[in-house]
Amino acid sequence: MPNIINNPNKVLNEIAEKASVFEGKEAVRTILREIFLSGTIGTKSLSRKLRMPIPTIAAIRKELEKIGLISREKKGAILTEKGLIFVNKALGITYLESHSCKKCESTGIALPHEAEKLIAKQRLFSERRPKPQTEIDQAFGRPITAIRRAYLMLENGDLEGREILLIGDDDFTSLAIAQLKTNVKITVLDIDNRLLNVIKEISKENKFNISCVTHDLRKPFSEELINRFDVVLTDPPYTIPGLELFLSRAIQALKDESGRRIYLAYAHRPPKIQLEVQNSITKLGLAIQQLIPGFNLYEGAEMHGNTTNISILSTTDSSKPLFTSDYNEKIYTGELNPTVREYQCKNGHVTKVGFSLEIRNIEVLKEKGCPVCGNADEFTRISRRKI
Repeated sequence: MPNIINNPNKVLNEIAEKASVFEGKEAVRTILREIFLSGTIGTKSLSRKLRMPIPTIAAIRKELEKIGLISREKKGAILTEKGLIFVNKALGITYLESHSCKKCESTGIALPHEAEKLIAKQRLFSERRPKPQTEIDQAFGRPITAIRRAYLMLENGDLEGREILLIGDDDFTSLAIAQLKTNVKITVLDIDNRLLNVIKEISKENKFNISCVTHDLRKPFSEELINRFDVVLTDPPYTIPGLELFLSRAIQALKDESGRRIYLAYAHRPPKIQLEVQNSITKLGLAIQQLIPGFNLYEGAEMHGNTTNISILSTTDSSKPLFTSDYNEKIYTGELNPTVREYQCKNGHVTKVGFSLEIRNIEVLKEKGCPVCGNADEFTRISRRKI
């Protein structure tokens, strides 16, 4: 114990290296602090609270168990006596009280009572979605995410009397906006006809004012979409090329004037990659007015902790799309960052997962279950390598 207390940075660094954590030792410290604050907490809850990938949490947790700082109970991870001493004495963490807003879950949007009915209806809409196409980075947002977005836009004056474009809508945010029954014109643009057909059906059944357009963002816009809209909402692929392409099309679609808003849903990234994201936004001449962490919750997207942030961007006199014609480069995660991961089920069987393999990602593995024993309850990532 004296060695651990005297060398906390060495301990944290070693765990981060063994768990292959991009975020480094600060991620390990953050996890230990959250376990201390929570008492007992499960991996999924840790992932959502800390906005870190579930495989990353699981890998760190495994290393913490090995050196006896935490143990696992039915409700999740808990600090051992050794772990509590390490957190208190070596890391200096003793403060237990939380001051974050529980009513709005730190999103800034405290939903009104009537939102419960809207969420229930949104849940029925969402049940009609087809299975996500992971090859185009689809991961479906939860019903509360769509409703939150709608109320956020309403709060900011970006719905009433506006014409809004949703560039991609596998989260069915268009339907959530329509549920608020404001004076808004909604257009949805998506590459996936399956989703658009469901939106059309629901819109017709409920007399919503939603127009749908099938379009691949890698193709240029028609004239009728250019400089037309007051507001854009988009949830692009979580890659820099994908981000730059989607935001370029968003700028094209907006009226050519300063102060038009883009609502951007994007993954939480380590500082180095987040800097690239900010540089891309700046390069497009857009200003970041607000960023709300953990705003969007997803059914899938476990590599992003089932949650992403939402940024409110504003056009300026310098805003200009980087691309206006055909775009022939790769934009999706599996294309740009092909990796092979090995996951071990609770019975010890190992399965390889990757974009080019039969099982593309952890979500598909959990849906299908272990190819050997069929277990679908728990998988631990044991290795990750780029192809």
